[in-house]
Amino acid sequence: MFEDISLTDVFTELSQKIDQTLFPLVRSHVTMRQMHPFIDHTDHTWNRTGELLTNSRPRTQVAEPNWTQSPLFYMIENVIDEYRCDLTSDEVVRRFPIFTEFKAIGGTDYLAILTPFGNQETAIKQQDGIISSWLTDQNGGFTDREIRALKRLVKLFHATARIFKREQTLQDVLSAYLGPVAARQVMEGKNQRGDGDVIQAVIWICDLRGSSALADQMEMAEYLTLVNQFFESMAEAVMAEGGEVLKFMGDGFLAIFPTSDRAGIADAAQRALKAARDGAASLARHPSEASKLQFGVGIHHGDVMFGNIGATERLDFSVIGPAVNMASRLQDLTKTLDASLLVSSAIADHLPIDWRRFPQQSVPGLKDPIDAFTPA
Repeated sequence: MFEDISLTDVFTELSQKIDQTLFPLVRSHVTMRQMHPFIDHTDHTWNRTGELLTNSRPRTQVAEPNWTQSPLFYMIENVIDEYRCDLTSDEVVRRFPIFTEFKAIGGTDYLAILTPFGNQETAIKQQDGIISSWLTDQNGGFTDREIRALKRLVKLFHATARIFKREQTLQDVLSAYLGPVAARQVMEGKNQRGDGDVIQAVIWICDLRGSSALADQMEMAEYLTLVNQFFESMAEAVMAEGGEVLKFMGDGFLAIFPTSDRAGIADAAQRALKAARDGAASLARHPSEASKLQFGVGIHHGDVMFGNIGATERLDFSVIGPAVNMASRLQDLTKTLDASLLVSSAIADHLPIDWRRFPQQSVPGLKDPIDAFTPA
């Protein structure tokens, strides 16, 4: 990873150097769209005071007025790669609300530059690139020589920004699809089939009840929305307690809470139990039909192989082993024992709460019957 590269540091130093050696710079700004599940774009804004503000804006169904009424949005919508505005003209200042702010701090000339990554037509369509803007309070605004020099500097910054974005995109996408811990393992070089480690973990498996009937009764889009609302409540409760969601499997998912010692087992077991309770409470409060959904959770602790498994050209980073099978069996038993949550003795023994213990259960694939517990 390019851990030594900081886009904010590079942009700050570039802006300071321009202000000190090229022309008086009041404000500089760069925005870059992200390939991220819930972040739309990230802004960096430098001011002459030396302060740098960074803001990541979430994806929304409706664009914010501050964005749609900005000169940068105007450039994208009209495919304009360079936009200069004389802020000494009242008519120009009235074009965009932010120009009033710029004039108030002494701005005289504004220049925005759209720099696409790669093929311009494709980049413009995908909004893949950077837009930088530069504000001076110099009498007479920018000179032609200053603009030529600025454009050369923007091209150099563009190269750094492109490397940064590719690296950030790789991390964001891997984290979204694999989970942060698994993504870090892959980024550190564990990307060959069989690469991995045997670790101890609390295994957490959840499954939605009655999903086949729901899928048969509902339109596909409505069913997908409902399942996502279920995942939103349950998986976010797991992540809030430090769990790692590894895999969504149809209408269920697999998560782990890694442990390192006996004290760690008790802590992870407690967090796993809390995640199940908080997820259930969140689901029950959901302002939709999702509040009526039923589910089963199985929780167990043991050794697992945490690493790359799969075919030669299609891999998955997950956990396998008898402990995973046990958690899966417990989840299956929630149906027959009419309990939304079941844990093994490996979990119950580490949590000093009242448990209801079921008679030993025989399950397919296991020679010996197992103990199952649910909170009393």
